[in-house]
Amino acid sequence: MHPPPQASPVFSRQVHVTRIDGTRIWPTLVACALYSALIFAVMVQVVDMEATGWRIALDMLVWLGLFAVWMVGLVFVVAGWAWVETRWLRPAKGRPKPFDASTQVDVGEDGFAVQGLGHIDWIDVLTIEGIPDSDSYLIVHTRPFGKLMLTAPVDELAPVVAHYLSRGGPARPAHAGTLQSRAMVFCWRCFRTWIWAGYALAGAAGIAVLGHASDAGFVKTVVALCVLVPLVAWLVWAIPLAQLSTFSPSRVRAFELDGTLLRSTDGQWHIDLLRARVSHRRANGIGYAFSFLAIRPESGKKLDLALEGGADQSALLHALIDRGLLPPPPPPPYAEG
Repeated sequence: MHPPPQASPVFSRQVHVTRIDGTRIWPTLVACALYSALIFAVMVQVVDMEATGWRIALDMLVWLGLFAVWMVGLVFVVAGWAWVETRWLRPAKGRPKPFDASTQVDVGEDGFAVQGLGHIDWIDVLTIEGIPDSDSYLIVHTRPFGKLMLTAPVDELAPVVAHYLSRGGPARPAHAGTLQSRAMVFCWRCFRTWIWAGYALAGAAGIAVLGHASDAGFVKTVVALCVLVPLVAWLVWAIPLAQLSTFSPSRVRAFELDGTLLRSTDGQWHIDLLRARVSHRRANGIGYAFSFLAIRPESGKKLDLALEGGADQSALLHALIDRGLLPPPPPPPYAEG
């Protein structure tokens, strides 16, 4: 006898759900950047580049102290800006209505349902995001509801949601109908520009340090080259690399491939791939290595999709190859013997 098929996992419980408004993330980042620039300017002013002897050690202690002030101050900047937004700034037009309540949440084969918000199919559940060092909070990114933070046991809820997200689109052959897939949208040209800007600014910082080498002395010059130059590059590279890590869940979109038409479920992209250049590329560098789909239509917005190797993304690649929209990968090299 064959064993009975295993039932699909479900989660049905009353939990606390909060809708997170992420429309003001950029003002917060600008406030943090201005604060960081202020601290850096103070560092430059208090350090004596002509110091010798024990004054060098004192300057290093001052730098460490200011670095600690910067780390602690970032927390107050973020909290202070959140207070200003809540108390003084008007809500932006088009912002979703706030939702913060204990309600029934049902997760199963039919989709994701939150009482008080509604029911959505799995293609509209984009991804999940955990909170570091927390086993009681899980953020679920959805298309119609935005970001929802659920106060629930993560070890029970996350595997259920991940199970349905990993299945990809409908279980039908790629040539027989619509294939659904999720992928992270980013800008390859912008990403590459930030990487080169990091190299350029780091090189400029190195030239500036060498230009003052005769005044600063050998030890300070070596320390500046080994610390300041890589730090400048890292601060610039942190912006594009954050797209692939910290901010990647917010950039995930759902797509449908219907024949040769690729469209996003949010309506931002509708591309006939027969009238577009489609290529599967790989990007490698310091701190990053990933593959992506580059789609360049004859008119309209370009599209770059970062691929993380998920089941639905692999299905999308195979479907593009089967339909002649993407060249097949080269065969592995022949091994003699």
